[in-house]
Amino acid sequence: MSWKPKARKPLRHLDTVHFDHAVKRELLADIRNYLDPTTQMRYQSRSMPYRRGYLFYGPPGTGKSSLSVAIAGEFGLDLYEVKVPSVATDADLEQMFQEIPPRCVVLLEDIDAVWVERSTTSSSSSSSNNHYHERNGNGRAHSPEGSNVPNCTLSGLLNVLDGVGSQEGRIVIMTTNRPEQLDGALVRPGRVDMKVLLGNISRRSAEDMFVRMFSPDLGCTAHLDMDEIRRLAARFSSQIPEDAFTPSQLQGFFQVHLESPYDAVESVGVWVERELARTQYKGFELVAANGTA
Repeated sequence: MSWKPKARKPLRHLDTVHFDHAVKRELLADIRNYLDPTTQMRYQSRSMPYRRGYLFYGPPGTGKSSLSVAIAGEFGLDLYEVKVPSVATDADLEQMFQEIPPRCVVLLEDIDAVWVERSTTSSSSSSSNNHYHERNGNGRAHSPEGSNVPNCTLSGLLNVLDGVGSQEGRIVIMTTNRPEQLDGALVRPGRVDMKVLLGNISRRSAEDMFVRMFSPDLGCTAHLDMDEIRRLAARFSSQIPEDAFTPSQLQGFFQVHLESPYDAVESVGVWVERELARTQYKGFELVAANGTA
């Protein structure tokens, strides 16, 4: 079964997803407005389709999927995740969409791994290193050579999103690491109403994450007051370069320093140097692999 209902998963709080505060407020306000019953009446009285689509994009590990789960929990909606490459036919995809309720969140993860925009250069179309499913001239997704992954068409996906028989009232969230590779038809206005960048973590968000990780309510820092936690958080975040690490990288650091906020503050400088050196080394490896060294 390609649909995976997520409603029974433990709810993730929005405070655990760290990205630009202003963008988060704008996103939540947009969803809240869409779900308002008066919005539906306004749409219907003007013969406008009542649906809303979002594209979450950014590097891996920046919280795109986590944000989707948190949104569903925040608004009390069921979340359904579909792996489009595993769907055999357009008819199967249509049946799946028909079986879910109209008021829910539909998550299409890593949509760039299904269809990429038509290439106008022979180099990109003939690359043997391309591991993404591309459309052929008939608009059908096809898998890399040697792959047995079944597939449906881009037109089939577009049809279930906003075709004649498509359900209204849903929130559709697509995530991608490579927005530039998406077909323009998939992300045009009306299918994607808001694009949200989830990038590397800012110093302010790093400070927020520190406070959340070492909140006195969690027990291990019950002997510290909130002012001390915030003071330590400021010292901690001052050592984090702006937009250098993903939230998941920083969370990995915290996982081995959960017992002591003081230890986290004292250790993060060495961790930053090591991670930056590792990133630089990977960059050298990539250049060498591309034959441009």
